[in-house]
Amino acid sequence: MRLKSPTSTDDTALSPAEKPTSYRTAGSLGTGALLVVFGAIFLVAFGLGSEKHPVGAMIGLVMLVAGFVGGIYPAAFSYGEHLLIRNPFRRIEIAWPRVESITARLSTVVQTVPAEGRAHKFTIWAIPVSMHERRKADRAAAKKVRQVRAEASQANRGGTAGRGLGGAGYGRPPRVREDPLETMAFADQAVVEMKDRQRACSTPAEQSAPTKVLWTWYTLAPFVLSIGLLVAAVAGAF
Repeated sequence: MRLKSPTSTDDTALSPAEKPTSYRTAGSLGTGALLVVFGAIFLVAFGLGSEKHPVGAMIGLVMLVAGFVGGIYPAAFSYGEHLLIRNPFRRIEIAWPRVESITARLSTVVQTVPAEGRAHKFTIWAIPVSMHERRKADRAAAKKVRQVRAEASQANRGGTAGRGLGGAGYGRPPRVREDPLETMAFADQAVVEMKDRQRACSTPAEQSAPTKVLWTWYTLAPFVLSIGLLVAAVAGAF
């Protein structure tokens, strides 16, 4: 789900203060929300009901935490000066001059410029690569090409007939005005737009901020705690 286009219509550079483009999928948000809802139901029903079931309650707690940590929380934000990746347990901030490549093969991966002889790769959890979506986009693009060629061929035939009758101006092939990004799969759209952001960034590499990788304890701690409570419940500690 692309919330904002990173490129302006007049091809001017974007201001670093401009709002970022946010990337997250509707499927992940929906799945995460469902896990949170059903987890809360399990937690209340089995933990606060007349007949308490600790294992069921802890399963609900794990579902609730996992739904938020793995579905709702992950996102990627493309700013004018840097890329912010919010994975389930880590927060990664990479300045555009320090980005070596952005690829979307089996997963969307950002590779940094080698620093101190070593490059780093980071997977963007919020931008999954769907082969089904990519094949669907390829079929739609191929269909559009065939349609444009058929219209151009028909227009050319009409133009030939028009010139034979003394007409002028016929036979001009129609122009395609659609944005090619709209026919791409979500991950491919994100890669193209992020590369546009990177090209628009004019900050020299020497002046760019270093890459920051932080563990997000506010997501890691609840997840570990919920797993620990579930194991304890299965072991009969409650």
